[in-house]
Amino acid sequence: MPEQQDSPNLPDQPIGSESQLGEWFEKLEKPLMIYAYQTLNDRDEAMDMVQEAFVRFFKEEEKVREPKAWLYRTTRNLCISHLRKHGRVQTIGEEEQMDFLDSSERDEKSPAAQLESKEAKGRVRHALSILPDDLRELLHLKFEKKLSYKEISVKSGLSVSNVGFKLHNVIKDLTIDMKTEGLT
Repeated sequence: MPEQQDSPNLPDQPIGSESQLGEWFEKLEKPLMIYAYQTLNDRDEAMDMVQEAFVRFFKEEEKVREPKAWLYRTTRNLCISHLRKHGRVQTIGEEEQMDFLDSSERDEKSPAAQLESKEAKGRVRHALSILPDDLRELLHLKFEKKLSYKEISVKSGLSVSNVGFKLHNVIKDLTIDMKTEGLT
């Protein structure tokens, strides 16, 4: 009866896998839904793409090294495939472009490249939106208002060195997150 001796250990393995999958699902389902919705503009389709990404993750979990990046990339690919399949890949309108893209670059991009660019910008916007208010405000003052550390210090009540420290750390963390998700 060696099977009975092993049977108490068998349930532990699937439960461990399910709890790991459950942890990733709990942690990333909502951000992935937002991410997919930004691409598809349809809640039900976004939900389908996220669910499919998790189904694929469950099948490939042992091979996946960076689950968060893998899930974002898979969701992105599923969304793009879905749009292509349903003929919904469109060029991005002028109003949706971010300031750092000049018009000549926009005109030369293919619809797929424009979609990927829009998707990347959406991910950056999402990463910024989940930052604590104080850090988001520091970034706003530095990069949108173009204030110096000293001016930010006066507005925020932080010391100049603390402003520099916080900005350095938040930019470093955002850079690491973006690289982890495949945006460089």
